[in-house]
Amino acid sequence: MADERSPDRIAASSRRPIYVERINAVVDYVEQHIAEELTVDRLAAVAHFSPFHFHRVFGALVGETVAQFVSRVRIERAAWLLVQRPYSTVTEVGAACGYANPSSFARSFKEAFGVTASEWRDGGYLEHRPADGQSIRDVIGNIGAVDEVYGIAETSLDPMTGRASWRIRCGSLGMASVRVGNLPGIEVAYVRYTGRYQGMGEVFTDLFNRLTTWAEPRGFLTSEAWLLAVYHDNPSITETDRLRVSACISVPDDVAADGDIGRMRLDGGACALGRFELGEQDYPEAWYSLAGGWLPDSGYEPDDRLPFERFFIGSAAASPSKEIVDIGIPVRPLRRY
Repeated sequence: MADERSPDRIAASSRRPIYVERINAVVDYVEQHIAEELTVDRLAAVAHFSPFHFHRVFGALVGETVAQFVSRVRIERAAWLLVQRPYSTVTEVGAACGYANPSSFARSFKEAFGVTASEWRDGGYLEHRPADGQSIRDVIGNIGAVDEVYGIAETSLDPMTGRASWRIRCGSLGMASVRVGNLPGIEVAYVRYTGRYQGMGEVFTDLFNRLTTWAEPRGFLTSEAWLLAVYHDNPSITETDRLRVSACISVPDDVAADGDIGRMRLDGGACALGRFELGEQDYPEAWYSLAGGWLPDSGYEPDDRLPFERFFIGSAAASPSKEIVDIGIPVRPLRRY
């Protein structure tokens, strides 16, 4: 893979602020349009990110998923309006905060505050003490300031070529390396799975067993082959039972589909590759380290091509319980809108 020159259109000190600026625009938009339908596509367009990548960027910078944030802002606005607008009905307050269905508003309010909306208005708000919220960073074990645990630790610039590479902090995983380069488009054969796969190693074992059983006698299972897990959906957006992942191996152009072995082309272009040594439970933190720690300060933003994990045939990690994995996020130079 040939490296691509480090982007220099936007100064390093301005890169993360551009991400913050675009996410702040989403936060402001939600607050200004709280009574309207706030779809993922609509909010991603405000941020100028694809819906696929928008959730990950938003969660990394805000500490909540988009759905959690919208739900929280809606119910907190409703709690405030119930007290500030005593002549509005409970149903009118719910509608003003985006709840078209009175029963869903009643259920959400009771879950959030432990009392009904009417009880809240009648004095229940005086007894309310907000609980500590849980950030998605807590889920992946982040203790301490995010910048101390995740993010760029060192940038190296080749004085002859101007090509950059990075060392990044990855929380409990230690350090990893990142580089950006132009990947060629490749033809792959695949076995696809639809359904829940997070934390389910047996799903991937079955997929790759089926794929390699087909590929090995045909001579495709070589040390030069690209062995990939390609992700078609974002788990923060798509329902669990509809998530799709494809176990892929690179093949010559003239190889045809064969039963449950499909064929597709993965488009080439600039791609960030983070190299990790991962155990089965380490993948969420590795993805967060790359997308939430490195990306906002990198000078790049994600584009619309599919992200993936690349595995190395015959390459051993330092620990027998781990494997060397490249996590790939297709990128483009960061732009200001």
